[in-house]
Amino acid sequence: MYFRIFIEKMSLFTSSSSSITGLVARSTDLIVGVSAFIIAILWIPIAISFFSSDEQRKYQSYGRAKNAAIGTIIYVLAISGTLFAIFKYIAVG
Repeated sequence: MYFRIFIEKMSLFTSSSSSITGLVARSTDLIVGVSAFIIAILWIPIAISFFSSDEQRKYQSYGRAKNAAIGTIIYVLAISGTLFAIFKYIAVG
């Protein structure tokens, strides 16, 4: 009898745990999707300046593209957890 009650309680815990896990997974997907959209919008002015007829503006766009690429790489590393793993490896060893 006690074993049956234990199994019922564990099944309730498992179902609530899986719904919380699903909620976290969906929210993570939503956050990554929105941030990818924001990054794409921020890249638009840089891409437009590459196709400019003004040579000075093209030259400036190369520097802006380099900075934007570095920022995007850092952001992707931070979102994926790789940046945290690198800092943890440096701090802890």
